[in-house]
Amino acid sequence: MDKQFTLNKNLIIIPIPVGKNTARFFLPKGVWTDFYTGKEYLGGDYVEEPVLSQNAITLVRENSVIVESNGAERNAGCELRVYALCNHMRVDADVYGDSAEPQLSVSIKRNGNHIHITSDGAKPYTVRMINMYAKSVANGLILIDGNDSVITPDAWASTMEIVF
Repeated sequence: MDKQFTLNKNLIIIPIPVGKNTARFFLPKGVWTDFYTGKEYLGGDYVEEPVLSQNAITLVRENSVIVESNGAERNAGCELRVYALCNHMRVDADVYGDSAEPQLSVSIKRNGNHIHITSDGAKPYTVRMINMYAKSVANGLILIDGNDSVITPDAWASTMEIVF
């Protein structure tokens, strides 16, 4: 087994040594998604994966949110990447700027084929639902990007209802 590093309970990074063309690693139970490719893995066992040019594999656990900034400017927006949100699960994310108070607080809850999103704050954001295809959204706009749905809330909308 190659080395792997667990960052909190939701991220695993598997470095790929130079010259190796496969990686062998253990995944804890649950659904894990490759951050860069979107490929999903079922955990609870060892995985052997061919690697081409990357120097590490980064995996995200189900029911996780990763916040990515959309730019270096202070008021730049952000993207909330939601991974394998299970039924009856809720995930929360706070986005901080220069102060101790969050610029944006978002709660995302799934119930069946509906996802309800509430937000509080002035920071612009989008929600990228990894490997999910949204059919409709109330108070927002859907863009399909490969296997992902990118949802942008209407101006000043504090709630969105997404149907998959």
